[in-house]
Amino acid sequence: MTRIANKPYLNMIRLNCPEAAMRSLQLARQHASTEHERLVYEGWILYDTGHCNEGLQKAEESINIKKSFEAFFLKAYALADSSLDPSCSSTVISLLEEALKCPSDRLRKGQVWFSCPLLFL
Repeated sequence: MTRIANKPYLNMIRLNCPEAAMRSLQLARQHASTEHERLVYEGWILYDTGHCNEGLQKAEESINIKKSFEAFFLKAYALADSSLDPSCSSTVISLLEEALKCPSDRLRKGQVWFSCPLLFL
């Protein structure tokens, strides 16, 4: 993934600056070096604009091209938010476990531990 563009997105979300976070995602999508990266950024943009199921589809498309931490994390996050079925929690956990098997930096892997309890509220 485009490391420089994605880290400000995380900081903007933490600082409650959704407009800046969205701009960061749009720039990251624009400068993505691969199709699977572009799909993940598009998925987050869709998710953040209320199109959760479409964001989930982008994550799945990205995973079909290349398994990545970012795509599995997006899929788990979108699935947890879109499903009313309590049994999907085991699927979400499996997706997060798959995400942790993929290469990524510690900041993103730390997101799993930070976000996991929030996914099930």
